[in-house]
Amino acid sequence: MLKTTARVILCSLLILSLSVCSPVLAAPDSVLDEVQALVENFYVDPVDVDLLNTNSPQNLMAKLGDPFSVYLTAAEFEEFMGSIEGQYAGIGVYLNGQMLPEGIEISGIIGGSPAEKAGLKAGDVIVGIDQKIIGGLDLDAVCGMLLGPAGTRVQIEVKTGQANKNITLIRQIINIPVVNSTLLGFNTAYIDIDSFSDQSDQDLANTIASCRQSGADKWIIDLRGNPGGYINAAIEMAGLFIGPGIVTVLEERDTVTSYYPDQPELQMSDPIIILIDENSASASEILAAALKDHRKAILLGATTYGKGTVQEIYPLSNGDWLKLTTARFYSPLGIPINGVGVDPDLPLDSNNMIKAAELLLSDPPDGGAGSYELLANGHGFVVDLALARNSEYWEVWGDITGQLQYLPAYKEPGGERYNMLTLSQVQDKTALYYPKARTIGYADNYSSNRDIVLYISRDSAEWNEDNIDMRNASTGEEVEVAVEVSADKFIKIKPAVDLLPGEYWVIFSDGQQDEFLARIGINQ
Repeated sequence: MLKTTARVILCSLLILSLSVCSPVLAAPDSVLDEVQALVENFYVDPVDVDLLNTNSPQNLMAKLGDPFSVYLTAAEFEEFMGSIEGQYAGIGVYLNGQMLPEGIEISGIIGGSPAEKAGLKAGDVIVGIDQKIIGGLDLDAVCGMLLGPAGTRVQIEVKTGQANKNITLIRQIINIPVVNSTLLGFNTAYIDIDSFSDQSDQDLANTIASCRQSGADKWIIDLRGNPGGYINAAIEMAGLFIGPGIVTVLEERDTVTSYYPDQPELQMSDPIIILIDENSASASEILAAALKDHRKAILLGATTYGKGTVQEIYPLSNGDWLKLTTARFYSPLGIPINGVGVDPDLPLDSNNMIKAAELLLSDPPDGGAGSYELLANGHGFVVDLALARNSEYWEVWGDITGQLQYLPAYKEPGGERYNMLTLSQVQDKTALYYPKARTIGYADNYSSNRDIVLYISRDSAEWNEDNIDMRNASTGEEVEVAVEVSADKFIKIKPAVDLLPGEYWVIFSDGQQDEFLARIGINQ
């Protein structure tokens, strides 16, 4: 399943676990004494003695002021570990990340889950849980109501179309694959990594091998919304891409250690784009920073969360657990991550990041319309203009070119060299889609129920529906038109449908590589 804004209803995980460690001291008489000793000996920074003087483990954790050092009850620890491994007890739905006024939309169903067996479908809206209206609640509150011990019941009210129905479901253990893949066009494999579980490095290696057998030689690795997991998994996954080099540098209280992967069973040299966002954290940042520093991938998206600390988990004598920050990590080049995050090579905020990455990796043969060469943080791309003008990629092409640090260069079909576009051309945008077009006019006073009448200062006898195109300037959607020409060089264009407000481009091509473009502003 391609990742969108929808996220699986797992508890939040913004930590990175190094390992589950055995107590280093004999269990003292009280759990508080255990926690005090662990903090005093292993917390990443020396702790003032006065800070340790408190009446409960929970108060001590609060006084540390570290959101990632937490006292976990046995139940909380079990839930936490399940979230790393892609396992939880619930009903098996994916939820859209944005709450609606009436509730929350189901964006996907996990196979074999209680939700699937009950007939729930993507697009259904959950409006109530256990006879409580959820409109106005936040996502975390809704997730908390849906999650619960396996075997317990939960009643949900679901809006399907215009009808509401009540369904009682029995929660069960849901196992979610943390590595998923889909084959896209241009021999590109899309791999979505949801967390860094104990087996995710081997899962990734198996996924890559399978995609290669299907012909993939370009890769999109999606780390958006990935909150982390095991550091060992991140190190071994990075080794698949960078080989035996340094993956990360850990700074503990008294030592600094560089970490390397074991000998990977495969090493990739194919083009790779990694998608990141502000919710890519912890182990995600280790992987992204490693590939960036080694120049093995191009990072596309937004600066990551900036959670550059490591936590170890210590069992306590009463069955509870202590999650404690023991180190900070840095990129292979020693660049800090904690509090600042990992910056993308090409910042991009797009409604379809996957399509944007696919376009940048496409590198297809020239389609007869020329090609653009782009440069982003030292990384070069070649984009076929015929593909960029396809309505499937039109919007993301505009998103990409709006974020470039350097102006793109254009090469004509059959040309030998690229020529830089000017700043005014890029700001105008039309040259990014029709670099050869000459603007013949702009009109902003048209309403959707009127015909468009244009004057062409040349013989109009050759103009017809076959060489006149009309497109929505924002989406690239083509508009079917009827064309009437007159001997006095006026052309009447009648759209087949009412046009929505916005800008439209009318493109005239005479078959001799000459293009003319009129921009039409449609009013309400």
